[in-house]
Amino acid sequence: MTRRRRLRPHMALWSVLCAICLTVLALVEQAALTGSQTVSALPTLAVLPSITPTLPTHTPTVTATPTATPTATPSATWTTSPTLIPSATPTLSERVLVVTAIMPGVVAMPAATELPPGITVLYAPPPPVEPLIAATMAQPPYTGWHRFESDYPTVRYVPAWTPRLAQSASEGQYHRTEDLNSRTSFAFIGEAVQVRYAAAPNMGIFELIVDGQVLETVDAYAPALAFPVTGVQVLPSGPHVLEIGPTGRKNRASAGAVVGLDAVHVFQADAHTLILPPSVLTVTPTTTPRSAEFELVAAPPTTQPTASPIPPRQVSVAVVIAYDENRNRAADPAEGVRGVTVRVVESTTNRPLASSVTDGSGFAALELETDAPLQVVVPYFDKVWAVGRGRSGATETFTLLIPAANQPGLIP
Repeated sequence: MTRRRRLRPHMALWSVLCAICLTVLALVEQAALTGSQTVSALPTLAVLPSITPTLPTHTPTVTATPTATPTATPSATWTTSPTLIPSATPTLSERVLVVTAIMPGVVAMPAATELPPGITVLYAPPPPVEPLIAATMAQPPYTGWHRFESDYPTVRYVPAWTPRLAQSASEGQYHRTEDLNSRTSFAFIGEAVQVRYAAAPNMGIFELIVDGQVLETVDAYAPALAFPVTGVQVLPSGPHVLEIGPTGRKNRASAGAVVGLDAVHVFQADAHTLILPPSVLTVTPTTTPRSAEFELVAAPPTTQPTASPIPPRQVSVAVVIAYDENRNRAADPAEGVRGVTVRVVESTTNRPLASSVTDGSGFAALELETDAPLQVVVPYFDKVWAVGRGRSGATETFTLLIPAANQPGLIP
C-alpha cells in the first residue's frame, strides 16, 4: 500500500513527458506535410509554454496638472532726459592736457620761410658810393641811395636855419643854426639813412635822432671847413622821421656850438630786394622751477633760405649828347658834344658797371650783362635815366639836348 503511494509522483512526471513527446511528434508531422506543399517556407520555431510564473508590472502614468503662471504685462514709463547747460568754464572737449617744459640752454631755431622767386636777401644795405643821385633829378619811389639836399622841400627847420654858400658843399650850399632850441626834421621811407653835415672850427655837438631815438652823437668840430658824413644807420623797412638838433655842448677846441646840415642820404630797397638784419639773441636766466627736463639728442638741420638769382640779360644802351645850336629840339650831326663821361650804375647800390665817353658826334654806346636794375648817369650834367627791363639785347637810346643859352666853351 505504501509503495503504490510513493510511485504516484513518478507516474505523473512520466505522463507529462509523454504528452510533450506526442506534441512534438505531431508538430513534426505537420511540418513535413507543409514542407511538401510549399518548398520555400521555413519551419517556424514553436513557442512552448513556460512553467515560469509571470509577475504583473505596474507602470506609473504621468498626468499634466494645469497651474497658474504669472505673466508680466508691459506698461509705458516716462523717462526724464538731462538738459545740457552751457558754462563759461572750459571742458574736456576744449582742452585735455597742457604741458609746459623749460629746456635751459636749448634754442629752437625758426623754420625757414620760403621767399618768392627773384627776391634778393641782403643782411645790410650796400654802402653809398658818391656822387649819389639827387632826389630832384629822379622820380619816386627813390630806390637805391639818393641824396636829399638841405633845401629839399620836405626838410623842415623850426625856427628857420640860415643858408650859406660853400664850394665844397654837395650843391654849393648848406644850412646852419646857432639857436640851441632849433630843430630840423625830415620824413622819408627807406631802410638806411646817413647825414652829410658841416664841420668847422666853430661847430658844436649835435644828435642824430630817428623815430624819437638817439642813434648817434656827432662832434662837428674840424680845423677847417669840411663836409663829412655820419655812419650808416640801418632801419626797419617803412616810413621814418629824422631829427637833427644842437645839444649845446662843444669840443674844447671849438669856438662855438653851431650845427650845419648839407644833405641827407637815404637808401630804399626795390621790390626785388629784402633787407633782413641779423637778429641778436639774448639769453636771460630765469629762476622759474622746471616742470620737466628733456635732453635734446639730435635735431634736423635748419634749412637756410637761398635767393633765387634772376637770369642775366643783355643790356645795350646808347646816349646822344648834343648842343642844340639851331634850337630845333633835335640832335643834328654837327651839334654833338665830345668827351662827356657816361656811366651805367646799379640802382640799389649806385655801383658803376660800365662807362664810356662820347665821340665827336656826341654818341656813346655801352653794353653789359646783368640782372640788376640799372640807371644811366651823366655826372657832369647831373642827368639820370632809368633803364627799362625790355627785351634782352634791344638797344635803348637816351638823348640829352643842351639849351642854346649855355656857352659851348664850358662843356668839357
